[in-house]
Amino acid sequence: MSDERSPGSLLAGPGAAPPRAVGRSSSAPRPADRAGPAPGAPAGGAADQAVLFTAHGPLLPGLGRDLYGTFRTFAATWNEVAEALDLWLPLPLAAVVFAPREGVDAALIRDTAFAEPALFAYQVALFRVWESWGMQARAVAGHAAGEISAAYLAGALDLDDAARLVVARGRLARGDAPHKTRAASEKRFLRVAKGCRVNAPGLTLICATTGDLLGPRPGERTLTAEHFLHQARATPSPAAAQSTLEAAGFPRTHPCGPDARSTALGSEVDSVLASLGRLHDHGHPISWPRVFAEATPPA
Repeated sequence: MSDERSPGSLLAGPGAAPPRAVGRSSSAPRPADRAGPAPGAPAGGAADQAVLFTAHGPLLPGLGRDLYGTFRTFAATWNEVAEALDLWLPLPLAAVVFAPREGVDAALIRDTAFAEPALFAYQVALFRVWESWGMQARAVAGHAAGEISAAYLAGALDLDDAARLVVARGRLARGDAPHKTRAASEKRFLRVAKGCRVNAPGLTLICATTGDLLGPRPGERTLTAEHFLHQARATPSPAAAQSTLEAAGFPRTHPCGPDARSTALGSEVDSVLASLGRLHDHGHPISWPRVFAEATPPA
């Protein structure tokens, strides 16, 4: 299936500004200063927090199965995202992610061609669950594959473009592949990325490796195809991402990504409910009636 599309206002097109040099002067405003307080958030509460979309690591068959069967918002969002991803995948995502654990298709989730789309669907669905409970995100960031999730949820990419981009990222040749193979896969990735429209993000979008604001506005680092390729080749470091966000004015972060141990033990729901407690403790105005309604599977 072809993954090319004619460009319009794109990640890299005529007149696109090049990425800024890494780092900011000490007089430049921090992302937290630009974000401002969340509407209705208590002083010193949720306004100094960011959601960090993590890299995938080893994913296990059944990722998100328990959440899909428990939380209505998770299931509805996952279905919407999977529909967009399936246009570019050789097999429907559900056939891989929700395959019987001992089945042949289940093992495909360990292949980045399916792992990264599965991660994207999981992260977007979990973020929407948190929002339905009252989380007020002011800033988002992502490292490795998580940066596309952050860009989509911030509004910088629409769903169709984000889906195409994450599938293309999953198909990038591994670093130990022959040079010709790597070069060809990078060329294909750049072609897809250059066909993606970039919008002004509705949330503060931060580069987890540099701390730069990302977007088309003056003073922000332009989201280019080359930026996404560079991030795809970078070695993910959760500790470095955390430090970067702290320096940018967000001392508390909420990681958004799967917990392999919870998936293996069948305790995904417990893990997500524990994250709800942390959101409440950190000042997010949780709507408990929504939580109880959300956690009740439809009859």
